[in-house]
Order: sequence, then structure tokens, then C-alpha cells
Amino acid sequence: MTKSSMRRTKLTDWRSSLPMQFMLVQLVVAAVIIIASVWFLKSIETDRLIDNQQSLSINLGKTIAAKLQQKTNKIENLAVSLGTLGELYQQQPKQLNLAVPALLDQPGQQEVILGGGVWPEPFAFDSKKQKNSYFWARDFAGELIQVNDYNAATIPPYYLENWYIPAKYYPTDTTYWSKSYIDPFTQIPMITASVPMWSEHQFIGVSTVDIALSSLDNFFTTAISSQGGYVFALDQQNRLLSYPDYNLEDAVQNNSRELFQPFSTFSKNHPGFKPLQETIEKIDADFIRVASNTKAYDDKQLKNVIANVPAHERPKLIALINQNANNKLKQVELVASVKLDNDPRLKEPVIVTVFLMPGTYWKIVLVTPLSSITYNEQSLANSIGIYLVSIQIVALMLLFIMQNSLFIAPISRMVKALNDNNAAKIELEATTRHDEIGMLAKAFSSRTRQLEIALASLDATNLALELQLDVQLQAQTELKQSKEQLNSVLNSAHNLIFINNIKGEFTLVNDQFCRTLSRKREDIIGVKDRLIMPREVAQINHEKDLSVIDSRLELSYEQTFPADGKQHTYLVTKFPIMDSQQQVSAVGTIAFDISATKEIELKNKARFEILRRETSDNTRFIEKLEQTNKRLLNESERVKLETNRSTSFEQVKLENQALYPSLVAAIVKPIFRKQDDLAANAYKLANGELDVIDFNIALADQTVQLRHLEYLFSAQDYVAKPIDLVLLLEHIVALLHQKLADKKIELTINSDSRLIVDGVHWHFLLIFYRAISNTITDAFNQRNKTQYIKVELSKDNHQVLMRIYDNGKGFDESKLAALRQVLKNNEVKGTLSSLSVWLKSEFKGQVTVTRLEQEMDYKTLITYKLMVGTNTTNTTNTTNTL
Repeated sequence: MTKSSMRRTKLTDWRSSLPMQFMLVQLVVAAVIIIASVWFLKSIETDRLIDNQQSLSINLGKTIAAKLQQKTNKIENLAVSLGTLGELYQQQPKQLNLAVPALLDQPGQQEVILGGGVWPEPFAFDSKKQKNSYFWARDFAGELIQVNDYNAATIPPYYLENWYIPAKYYPTDTTYWSKSYIDPFTQIPMITASVPMWSEHQFIGVSTVDIALSSLDNFFTTAISSQGGYVFALDQQNRLLSYPDYNLEDAVQNNSRELFQPFSTFSKNHPGFKPLQETIEKIDADFIRVASNTKAYDDKQLKNVIANVPAHERPKLIALINQNANNKLKQVELVASVKLDNDPRLKEPVIVTVFLMPGTYWKIVLVTPLSSITYNEQSLANSIGIYLVSIQIVALMLLFIMQNSLFIAPISRMVKALNDNNAAKIELEATTRHDEIGMLAKAFSSRTRQLEIALASLDATNLALELQLDVQLQAQTELKQSKEQLNSVLNSAHNLIFINNIKGEFTLVNDQFCRTLSRKREDIIGVKDRLIMPREVAQINHEKDLSVIDSRLELSYEQTFPADGKQHTYLVTKFPIMDSQQQVSAVGTIAFDISATKEIELKNKARFEILRRETSDNTRFIEKLEQTNKRLLNESERVKLETNRSTSFEQVKLENQALYPSLVAAIVKPIFRKQDDLAANAYKLANGELDVIDFNIALADQTVQLRHLEYLFSAQDYVAKPIDLVLLLEHIVALLHQKLADKKIELTINSDSRLIVDGVHWHFLLIFYRAISNTITDAFNQRNKTQYIKVELSKDNHQVLMRIYDNGKGFDESKLAALRQVLKNNEVKGTLSSLSVWLKSEFKGQVTVTRLEQEMDYKTLITYKLMVGTNTTNTTNTTNTL
């Protein structure tokens, strides 16, 4: 019995214990994951992170260049505005003396804009003055003062300066940025932005804005202060604009040779930059090559520009002028990315990215150390990706198999036994296993009930305590944050913030309110407003509080308030504060100081009024020019149409002269052919081969045709006399009977029984015959259905209208538009256009073509309009034509 008890309490063998077995499995899995991860990091991640750092450097460089471009764009817009003033007031020096300093004195730009002005071409603004500049510069106090030194006779002409001459070859409203230099009068390092001025297509000078290089140096110093690298810039001629180790002011005072030196010289003193210098030379060579392929100016035109420029700078300056004239750079461009093994300043490997700025053509050089690359979990996961996951899945599967066989399966059997209330299985598990599972089974059977009760009680208690503690901590945290936020907002605000209860006593004020009243907070809280504020201000405040209390709505108004010894204007907003019963318990007030805004608003109104007047004058002038242009265009169009009509009419004359024989042949030949048939039939009649009745019918038809022919051609003269147009039209239709029958066309005439006009018989014969023949020939190309033509003839006073309807093939929109354009331009391209020119020239008439709707019986309507009986026709001229 004792031995059995000892066996039951004996610990399991350490070699078969679960911790040892599980530890071994975990060691194997961990070793697999670690070895694989290290291998992938060494082989893949390093290169990938370097590529990512290059991408980050490019994005950072573009951001810096874009911010710098925003500053230069403001300078360019200011220079363009000065140029506009110069063009507008070139004959008004007083206006220039007022407007130029007003534009240059930009708020917050005193450290950036050193000066600027308008520099007229010799004798451009004043025919008696060769030098006539309007230039302002800042003195030591930062105030703009007018400088007339450049107009002195002893000073070299300003119109020969390097910042002046190239601007002549720049397009309107574009800016030429000079290379960096030290002003000979102020001894301040600067760059000049020059904009050409033009008046009536004549160059009249340039407008300039001078920029302090110190402002650019400050910008580059702070651009990536938190990135671990540095940035510097080169001007258009690759001269240093800034570098972190140089101080511009000390350099100027000490006449340092390092200032504005070419980067080629700088790289000789710092050999680590040699690869970058070679890259910059290649960039400039490509830039000059591209610009020379599309030259806007030849070398002779730019001879004066490069006369005073050093020889090594001339190709680049010529390329800048040609490139800006033809294909101006639109946005920041990445031109190079170079890896340096040892940066002269950081003394470590770096990535150097070079960006070219539009407009200025500066090179922004961003230097980023490779030591800034960090390995983080996200980049690691992205790099090794599916490989690491696959390895982990295999390792976890192995771990799962081992765990399942070691303890998951035994525990599952124990759980099933507990669910089945089968204690015997648990006892069997305890006696057959000699590891921790067996010990667990032994202890589990005796401790289960007690543990369940204890755990349930403990869980309930812990849950209640945790919930209560969480609620208290959250409430305390929110209260603390709210108080800190409220105090921070109130005390950091530059506005007046205070709360009055319904009695008019102050219950809350911020620091700005105390400073404005020059009182301490403890002297204000609990005191009524009339004892703290000036009398008039307190009265208005009390009245507005009562209004908010009564209306329970927000209220905004403007009010003046004394502060710092002068009157300030405040925009005051009052709002009700409700208690838990939704009753007004206090009134909150926020007052915004809008004095500066008011002053700016008044100035803007004055400027706007001036601009509005100038715009109104310009608008009226433009309207007059537009009216004149429209009148000249209309006259030109009318002359062109008249010329086309005259030319086309001459062509129509020739056509009409040649038309008579063809018209006679077209009408007479069918009659003569039928006459020959009658002669043959007469022979057959004599021999008894033909019936007499058929012969008499054919003879009657021939007689009718001859009568129609006799009417049309027996009295053809060119003397105006009364004509029955309906009768004439009927004779013409009768002669066209055979042609209509061949095409299965039914033709009807709608008109009064008689329509008498004074005119030349031959004219109407020619017009009617050509119009109807044109419709018969051109309108119908199918013969599978009955086809119709309707002719309507009418007269209104001295105007004769002939409308011809047909249900033929009609016109599509494109062909109809082309035909109308031919008729409008008085061109001769067919029967309709020929008739149109003739009617316009001889009868003051016209031809119109209309496309009818699909649901109507007819598809096309052609209208012929002509004037008669009003001396509109020229008989003599017509006689010569026909």
C-alpha cells in the first residue's frame, strides 16, 4: 500500500515532461524562423531600404523645391505687377513714385525683398532723359527709400547691366533671374528678378525685384532640420547660393572668396563632391544641347547680350534665353540622383538628389545620409513577405502536430469524459500516464468543484471592481483633459473671452481679458461688469446680455473698446449658456479684435475703386474695338460675297449663252423623233398595216406637242411684255410629259387660273424649265413606287414665288449644309447654284432649299423667288447674256 502511494506521488521523468518536450519543439521552430529571417534580411532588405530612402529623398526634395517655388512665384508676380505699372504710367512719374513703393512694401517680406523698381529704356519714358530709373531700396532700418544714384552721369548705365540686357529677349510677363552678386552700393548679396516691359510692340525697359540671399540661406537651413541631412542651392550659372557651413554676412564683411564661387571650384576644394560636379556638367551640357536644337534667337541677335559675360557663362545664358522662349520648364524636375561614398561635410556615405526649378533654373541639391535608414517591422514584413509566412506556416504545422500528440489529444479526452460525467475515464488517464497530464487528471477530479465555485465568485468580484475602476479612471481622465484643454484655449487665445451670470457678474475670464483691462483675475471674478468696464462699454454689454437671455439665441455685433491707449474694434459674439433645466444661467462672450482687418478693408476698398475705374475705362475701349472689328468683318464678308456673285454671274452668262442650243435640242428632238414615227405609221396606214384610229390618236398627240412647242418658241424676243406664267408653266410641263412618264413621276400644278406679269418670255421659260428638269433629274433615283412633284406658283405684289415639292431621295444634313453654303457664297457648282446667282444678279431674288419632316408627303422643298415689274431686270444686260 505504501509503495502504491509513493508511485502515485512520484514526479514524472524530466525527459518525458511536457515543458521539456514543448521547449525542444519551440527551439526548433524558432531556429528555423530566425535563420530564415536573417538570411532574407541580409540578402533583400538592405537594398530595398536603400531604394526606399532614395524615393523618400526625391519626394522630400520636390517638396522643398515646391515650397521655394511658391516664394519665387510671389516675387515673379510682384515683378510682373511692377512691369504693368511701368507700362501703364510710363508718362506719369508721380503715379510711379506712389505705386512702386506701395507694391514693394509687402507685409512680412522685409527680410526677403531688398528693393526694386522700374528701369526704362533710354528716352522711353522721357525723350530728354537717357537714365530715368525709379528704384527703391531698404535702409538699415528696413524702410524703403528712393535711390537715384543709378541715374547719375558718373555711374555706368544701368541698361548695360547683366540683369537688364537678357530680359529684352524674354516673353511678356516672364521673369529672368540673374546670377547671384553683391550690390555695389548696398554691399548686400542678392539676386534680381527682371521682367520686360512692352508698349505697342516696343521694348520700353524692365521691372526688377531684388531678393536677399540671406532669406534663401535661412530657408535652406530650416528646410530639413529634422531629417539629418542638409540642402544647398546653385544659381543658373552653378554658383553657390547657400551652404550650411557659410555665413553670408560674415563672408561679405570679410570679402570671402568662398561666396558665390562656381561649384566646380568648390568641388576642387572638397574632392568628395567630384562625382556630383561631373553630373552637373553633364546636366548643363544636355540642357545647352536641347536648347540649341530649337533656337528662338540666332547668335547675332544675342551678341550684345553676351558681350560683358564671362566666356564660360555664355553658352548657358544663350541656352536659358532660347529655352525660355520656346519650351519653358513648367514644374520642378528631378535631373540627377548620385551616391557619394564620403560626403565632405557629414563624413559618411550619402544620397545626393538634384532638382531643377522652373523659372529660376536653380539647382536644389539635397544630401541625405544613408545612416538614416532604419529597419522596422513593417518594412521587414513587406520585404520577406510570402517567404517568411510560408516558413512560419510549416513550423506552426509541425508545432501543432507535436502539441496535439503530446497534450491536446489527452486533454480532449479528459474534456469529453467530463462532459459525459465519466469519472472512470479520467481515473484511467491518471493511472496510465506518468507525465503532467496524469498529475493534472489526478488533481482535477478532486479540485474541480471547489475551483469552479471559487473562480465564479472571484470572476464576478473582479469584473465588478474592474468596471468600477475603469469608469472612475475614465471620468477623472476626461475631467482633467477637459479642464486642461479649456484653460489652454482660454489663456492662449488672443481674443477676449468672459462669462457673465444673469446678475451681470463675471464668473470666468481669460488672460487676454485681464491684460486688456489691466486687472488681476481675482479682482474681476464675482464683480459686475459696470464696475470693471468703461461706462459706455458696460452699458452696451449689459443690454446685449439681456437681449440674449430673452431671445435665447446667439448675437453678433461690432463694438469699440479702449486698449493700449487707443480704440480697438471688436467683433463680439454672445451666446446663452443653459443649465440642466434648459434655462439660461449665464451669457458667454467672445470678442475678436478686427482693428487690423478694418484698416486693411478700408485700404482695399480704396484700391478696388481705383482698379474698378481703370477696368471700366479699359472695358469701354475694348467694346469700341470689338464693334469696329465686327463692322469691318461684316463689310469684308459682304464684299467677298459680292465679288463671288459677280464672278459667278459672268460664268452663268456664259452657261446661258451655251444653253439655248441644248434646250432646243432637248425639247425639239423628242418631237421630231415622234414626227418620224408618224411618217412611218402613215406608210403603214397606206398599206393597211395600222389602224386609222390609233394613227389619228398619235397624230392628235403630236399636234398638241407642236402647239406647245409653237407657244414656247414662236415669239421669243427680249422685250418685256405681259406673260401668263401659269400657261407658260403648263406648256413646259406638257413638253416634259414623256420624261415624267419614263420616271413614273406625277406632276401637279397649284396656282390661280391666270397669273400675269410683265417680263421677258425667254427668261421665265429658261428658269421654269431648268428648275423642273433639275428636280426630275436629281431628286429621283428609284422606280419602285409612284413619285410626285408638286409645283406651286404665286405672286405677291411684285414678287413671284415658285415652290417645287418632291418625295424623292431628299438631302441628309451634311449635304444640305454644304449646298446652303455654296448658295450663300455665290459659287457655281450645279443647276441650283447657277439659278441662285442668276436670280440674285438679275431679279434680286434667291433660291432656298428646305428639308421637310419625315412624316410629311414630300421630303424636299425648293423655293425660287424673283422680283418682276419694278425695273429689277436689266433687259439690255440679259440680252447680251442670252
